[in-house]
Amino acid sequence: MVGRARPAGAALLALLALPAMRASAQTLTVGTDGDALKIRVVGLSFLKGDPITRLKDGRSVRVELAAMVLPGAGRPPAVTTRRIFALSYDLWEERFAVATVGVRSPQSVSHLAQAAAEAWCIEQLAIPLSALSSLGPPNKDMPFWVRLEYRILDSDSATDSPESAYTLQGLIDFLSRRRKADSSSSALEAGPFRARRGSSSQR
Repeated sequence: MVGRARPAGAALLALLALPAMRASAQTLTVGTDGDALKIRVVGLSFLKGDPITRLKDGRSVRVELAAMVLPGAGRPPAVTTRRIFALSYDLWEERFAVATVGVRSPQSVSHLAQAAAEAWCIEQLAIPLSALSSLGPPNKDMPFWVRLEYRILDSDSATDSPESAYTLQGLIDFLSRRRKADSSSSALEAGPFRARRGSSSQR
């Protein structure tokens, strides 16, 4: 996947495409940027349905994304990077703004089209190449999978007061929001990729 030499100790990644991924409208690939593993996704949108309606109604939406490195397909993650983003929509310019939430050094960007705003969120999920050491011994080609998850965090608070929780309408509204949150989550997994550590050769 990477077509240039890296200093000794850096991870060199090669994508081994899976037939299932070739046939899918959604594709996930990885690459390196300095000392970080970066994920790139084509065909995945998390701003759709109720979230995009809320944004265009002038409300903000929070989304949680997680990038995971797995030692095998469907296995528990060895490394996870998780971020929460707050998104808003400018009705006049028809552009999106995004800001990271709950991090020591917040970042933000604005005036983006929808696809660019979603891509910016995914770009923030960098995984340090040094974290790949948990996959196994150095100086070996270690196969791994990558999983990207997203979850829309429903922030509607009209019935979030303690009193409303004990009413029938409050219960109905809570279950409705829960169903929306459950339906606004998804994941995409791809692999195997290979990490060659402790080498400066090209792939």
